Amino acid sequence: MFMSKVAIIMPVYNEAETIENTIREIKNKIIEKINFVDVWIFEDGSTDGTKEILKKLENEIPNLYVQLEEDRKGYSKAMKEAFLIINTKDYKYVMAIDSDGQYDPNDFFKLWEVFKKDSPDIVMGMRVKRADPFWRRFLSWGLKVLERFMFPISCDDVTSVMRLMSVETAHVIAKEVKYSKYNFWLEFTARTALKGYEVTELPVTYRERMGGSRVYNIKNILKIIISELNALICVKNEWKMMKKKQ
Repeated sequence: MFMSKVAIIMPVYNEAETIENTIREIKNKIIEKINFVDVWIFEDGSTDGTKEILKKLENEIPNLYVQLEEDRKGYSKAMKEAFLIINTKDYKYVMAIDSDGQYDPNDFFKLWEVFKKDSPDIVMGMRVKRADPFWRRFLSWGLKVLERFMFPISCDDVTSVMRLMSVETAHVIAKEVKYSKYNFWLEFTARTALKGYEVTELPVTYRERMGGSRVYNIKNILKIIISELNALICVKNEWKMMKKKQ
């Protein structure tokens, strides 16, 4: 039924080691069980063979759509464009997920059930047990502390990717994300809070990643924190200026 169609979106960059397993797991756990979900892959200028794997899978798997890019935009821009490309004429809902297989696709049904039952604006997965190195968990904790200090945040896992919402809600928030260079979700969460959207958070499975991170490494933690703090400050100042003009 059209009014219930869901687009699952994920940007992908240099995930030749993981992307086939990730997509096949989504196929087996979601696509083969329900008929109202499509999966959209937004490839971001990969150079490791990811493109070729995606082309093969698109020809093989129904309800899988792939968009390839020659040049890399970076995660934040790719994630923003992924949200905005999903058309309200074709889909009512959209859910983001990572391409590295750390989220379990089975948790889609948990989010979907609560979304349809309680009708919050956004249902998001909260990573309770994170199979990440200590420094990754420390980075997320530090960013969470900064954001909760600056904004009226209602959720705990401010950088979680797994979020389900209407396409209209996604468009309203995503189109305003513009300052975050490394972590699209930190700014997305801040703008969600400032707009007063109702968010429901549910515990989800979060598994060990195969292969190294494409964005974060222990050498650039300080640079990321400074960059994302500056992004949050810009969002805060922009909001204050808008309020003064009202």
